[in-house]
Formats: sequence, C-alpha cells, structure tokens
Amino acid sequence: MRVFRSLLPPLLVWIITGCSSSTAPGNNNAPPPTPTSNDIGIGIGAETRTTTAFNPNPKTVALAGGASVAVRWVNQDISGGDYTMGTAVVHNITSDNGAFAQSGPLGGNAVYTINLTAAGTYNYHCAIHPNMVGTIVVNP
Repeated sequence: MRVFRSLLPPLLVWIITGCSSSTAPGNNNAPPPTPTSNDIGIGIGAETRTTTAFNPNPKTVALAGGASVAVRWVNQDISGGDYTMGTAVVHNITSDNGAFAQSGPLGGNAVYTINLTAAGTYNYHCAIHPNMVGTIVVNP
C-alpha cells in the first residue's frame, strides 16, 4: 500500500501533463450561422477600416408593412479563415444615438440581432474600435 501511495503523485502528474497539449486550438469561435438577407458582416481586418468594416454599408431594409424588421450583425473577423483554428477579433455594436441596445462583446461568428420599428437612418459604430462606422436605412 505504501508503494502505491508513493507512486500516486508522480503518476497523476504524468497523466495530467501527458494528456494536455500546448498546440491545441484554444478559441471559442462558434460555427458560422446560416446567412440571412438582413445580415451585416464584420469582415477580417475590420478594426483597421472605417466605412468598409461592415458589409454592406449602408444596409438598406424595409418594414414592408410589418411592425418591425430584424437586422443581424455577424462577426466574421477571424484570422486564418477557419473558425475552428483562427483567432477572432472581438467587436461591440453600439448605436450612435441610443436607438438600440449595445451588443456586448461579439466573438468569432457571434451574432447580434436588433428589431427596428420605425423608418429612418440608424448610425452605429464598434465601441471597441470607434473608427468602424456603419449605417442602416429602414424604408417604410
């Protein structure tokens, strides 16, 4: 029994270090969502751009007799092109005038959806990278 007790700590260290890998991807990127017609993409390298950080910009949508229209941002700013191995840049969508709530941090392939209920122009930016600016135009 003593021999077993004296071997247990080194055995546990060997198991723990032998089962870990320093080369395993450590990201938390979600799988890409299914695209919708009202998506606004945040492209690779967006933090270095201004009006081209969001695609399309401006984004035009229509209420079309409905009570509201949904608009969705998708953070596609993932280096390496592969969401399973790439590193995402976090963004935060913020209305310039408080017309809609702030998104909070958006990681790789994260989505943020708002519902707009009135025709008009809605300007927004990334709170983390304020040079990233965009516009949504809602038609009746």
